Amino acid sequence: MDATNPTLDELRAELRRVWRARLGAEGRLSFTLAMEPGEPCHLTHWVRSAAGEFEDCRAVGTGSPAQCLVALDRYGAAYRRRPTEAEVAATLGIAPAPGP
Repeated sequence: MDATNPTLDELRAELRRVWRARLGAEGRLSFTLAMEPGEPCHLTHWVRSAAGEFEDCRAVGTGSPAQCLVALDRYGAAYRRRPTEAEVAATLGIAPAPGP
C-alpha cells in the first residue's frame, strides 16, 4: 500500500484490519472522503455504550487519507473496549462464557 495515497480498496482493508485488531470490532468506523483537492477527509468511530442507547460519535482524525490512518492507529492504541453484559456475567460466574 502506498501510505501517502492509498486506493479505496487499500483504505477499506486497513480500516477493517484496525477495527478488528485494535477496536475489537466494536462500533463502526465512518470515513468521509473529501470531494475537492485540499479539503480534509474525516474519520469517526460510532459506539453504542449499552444496548438500546444512542450511538456516540467520536472524532478520530481529519486530513488526508494517510493522516486519518495514522490517527486511527493512535486512537486504536489508546482504545479500551468495554466488556459486553454477557462477558461481565461470565466473569462474575452467573452465566456461561460467550462463544467466539
